[in-house]
Amino acid sequence: MNSKVSIITPTYNHSTFIEKCIESVMNQTYTNWEQIIVDDGSSDNTIQIIKNKIKDDKRFILIEQKNIGIFKLAETYNKALAISDGKYIAVLEGDDNWNPKNLNCK
Repeated sequence: MNSKVSIITPTYNHSTFIEKCIESVMNQTYTNWEQIIVDDGSSDNTIQIIKNKIKDDKRFILIEQKNIGIFKLAETYNKALAISDGKYIAVLEGDDNWNPKNLNCK
């Protein structure tokens, strides 16, 4: 059986990038994953884009928090880690994206 991968994605004001980020996870050839997106109080329309993109896919978890900033990024990661369900952890920043075989490891 394939082990689940928890993908942690911190984001802040990434409205220009977040849709492509999410799509790159959706397009993975390895399909046993969850993506935990932690929005750090974005003031643009990042949240709306995320909600529209993930609305019917149970593999996504969205956490909204008040902005705590880059210097407390460890707290953001720990919040996602606390609810992660995967055997493995991967990090994908909200302004990045993956090729479709990124999670295929042998």
